[in-house]
Amino acid sequence: MHNARTHSRRRPLVAAAAALVTADSPTERNTRLNGTFTTTLRAINNQIGTYGIEQAIVKGSGTVERFGRATVTTGITQDRTVTPCGAGSSVDQSTSRIVTVRGKLILRLSGTRCFGPDGTEVVRGTYVVDGKASSGVFAGATGDGESKAVIGTPSTVTFTGKLKVAS
Repeated sequence: MHNARTHSRRRPLVAAAAALVTADSPTERNTRLNGTFTTTLRAINNQIGTYGIEQAIVKGSGTVERFGRATVTTGITQDRTVTPCGAGSSVDQSTSRIVTVRGKLILRLSGTRCFGPDGTEVVRGTYVVDGKASSGVFAGATGDGESKAVIGTPSTVTFTGKLKVAS
């Protein structure tokens, strides 16, 4: 009888543990990308006078939810002849390479660089996951979302949206 009571008491615990495992399963967690990075400018190619184009490389570190610490390297091309939000603004195209211990995630970004009321540069855009160029757990991944970079010394970059890894 004692064993029967113990067994019946364990059933709710086993059910609760199974629910926790199910709620935290890869399928449930496999839908979001949340990453935050602190970056600094590493190189610049200023061709504004000749072509209206400026290119830059930024590098930094931060975290990606579910994947931990990460580094990011981003190559940016700004077309300064297109000024969607006033003088000095630009349209930007970039590729970000995010490296974690579990693989390399490649994001293709398109954005607009504008100035806030205090003069701070803010680049808001969208990203698409490039699963073919990504590796490790990110190989074959899909997803899209939004990006925001607040330019300063250092700069902060965030990615929020969808990420579905293949496995």
